[in-house]
Amino acid sequence: MPVVKALIAGSCGGNVDTLLKRAAAVNASKGPFDVLFCVGQFFDSKGDQGAAYVGPLTKYLDGEAELPVPIYFIGAWGQGAADVLQRLEALGDGSRLRYLGRAGVAQVKGLSVAFLDGAWNAAAFHDEASTGPGRPYHSSTDVAFAQSSIAAHEGDIDLLLTNEWPEGLGEGLPPGSWPEQAPSAGSPHAAALAAAARPRYHVASGADCFYTRQPYLNRDLGAGAHVTRFIGLAPVGSASKQKWLHALALTPAAEMEATQLQAVPPGTTPEPYAAAAVRRRKREAESAGDGAQDWRWQERGKRPRAPAAAPSLGRADIPRDRRRTIFVRNVPFAASEATIIEFFSQAGKVEDLVRKTNDQGRLNSWCHIQFATIEGMERACQLNGSEFMGRTLEIDASTARRRTDGRPVDGCWFCLSNADADVDLVASVGDDAYLAVDKGAISDSHVLVVSVEHQPCSQALSPEAFGEVERYLAALGACWRARGASLVAFERYMALRKSGGNHCHLNAIAVDAAAAQGAGPAFEKAAAAAGFSLTRLPPATGEAAREAVAAVVGGDGEYFQALLPDGSRLVHPIAYGERHPLNFGREVLAALAGCPERADWKACAVPVDEERARTERFKAEFKAFDPMQAAE
Repeated sequence: MPVVKALIAGSCGGNVDTLLKRAAAVNASKGPFDVLFCVGQFFDSKGDQGAAYVGPLTKYLDGEAELPVPIYFIGAWGQGAADVLQRLEALGDGSRLRYLGRAGVAQVKGLSVAFLDGAWNAAAFHDEASTGPGRPYHSSTDVAFAQSSIAAHEGDIDLLLTNEWPEGLGEGLPPGSWPEQAPSAGSPHAAALAAAARPRYHVASGADCFYTRQPYLNRDLGAGAHVTRFIGLAPVGSASKQKWLHALALTPAAEMEATQLQAVPPGTTPEPYAAAAVRRRKREAESAGDGAQDWRWQERGKRPRAPAAAPSLGRADIPRDRRRTIFVRNVPFAASEATIIEFFSQAGKVEDLVRKTNDQGRLNSWCHIQFATIEGMERACQLNGSEFMGRTLEIDASTARRRTDGRPVDGCWFCLSNADADVDLVASVGDDAYLAVDKGAISDSHVLVVSVEHQPCSQALSPEAFGEVERYLAALGACWRARGASLVAFERYMALRKSGGNHCHLNAIAVDAAAAQGAGPAFEKAAAAAGFSLTRLPPATGEAAREAVAAVVGGDGEYFQALLPDGSRLVHPIAYGERHPLNFGREVLAALAGCPERADWKACAVPVDEERARTERFKAEFKAFDPMQAAE
């Protein structure tokens, strides 16, 4: 596997000669190194020296000397910063000195590098004048762009570079392991980016201190968790002789085996940022007071709670479209529907708002907002981190965009390339789909029709793959009709936010012909009991079937669909924040099959030998109808 040898330096502060002298020596003795990353303020803090000032970088920018190692830096403010950035822009890709930018994710020498320039300053955070090269503070726009870039990035982040230590970094550490020179308060935005990016290494400056934290284990978003190692570097030429240059030999995460990437070393702690964020939100809520305070109540030592706003259930005449919808967290309880709409109208026309109550009747602290256009939704996402009625809003697209490249995903049960896939359950394999006996089968005739590529749902399949899924379903129907039974099937698509998301699969089962006649009413009755309705679509195949489902679902939203013996479908779009019963389809199939006690798949587990025997019995019955056998 390729290894990238990287040097990382703390705040240069204009000490370019000291930085390059040390880098050249290390490169000669332990190199060659592929790249040198610089965090913290790169330029001198004394101020600008006038037009065309580039200081000690002049000979490198003029081509009179060559940098010992290619340098990528953030911290682009201070003496001569504007002039150097202008020169670098003119040089383009030909320069070995590169400014990463204000925020984002970049590929550097094969490494995925996330970065945020500037420092946290509450007064400047919403000042757009703080945005742009040469500004010492990052703005809400910078942070939002970094977050959206991380969310859109496929794969794992190797390095996160910030100018400040993250807030909450010391949580969960043993007593005495936190350095005295550490910053008294870290950056909440550096912490939020670290939590979102889950980098393998997070490197920051901001203190005259060298510090390596015990690794912490990130959240598992569906494809396995891995650890992050934080490194704090002292400024170049540290007055206290603290280490300011560090070397790493990194295999890009994209080239690593999952077991290697997910190794957890001894002494690993939980991810530290959640607890700090909870405390900060509590402080914000207390300072906001959930509404205005009355001084007379304060005199009596009591604090009244302002009445919460009314719930917003959404407009029935507006079709739901997740592509134009944002999900907003930490909404003030006192915020009314009109106030929320007024705030978000700065991004575009607000078309609908859904904010319900929880099981205790208390207004939720989150809501969904649908815009008239996708552009409005995207602009609204840029408001992430904004202050609204004393609270910091967390904003994201309502659901992850469908991942449609079809690449296998580590840890996915249905990706045949996965080492842990139950290939012994596979009964037939085509070009674009395959057939497998369900692992916790309701009966011997309970099978799954699965796409070969990792696609999220049948609506996202190519026409060829969708056609092959339909051929498998038709063959199953013919097979079971030969013994007096009928096919009933369902698909539930619920998106996952990262790590590949849902893998398209349909549950199909043979049901006694008499019982199958009541399949439609059975689904509809169960749906009514669960608090939702199903839309019946007439029999259709191919693109006509998909277009009919899309018209009900609206865009690329989540959905449940049942396939009935006569070719008709029952479709339910899963709405924003809806608690759709995960076991709904299986419960109906188990009841139709006459064994409702087998609705829980975990209760249906059998030894591996029995799984293999069940698969062989199904293959023998299906062989005469298998479209792949006929193709051969």
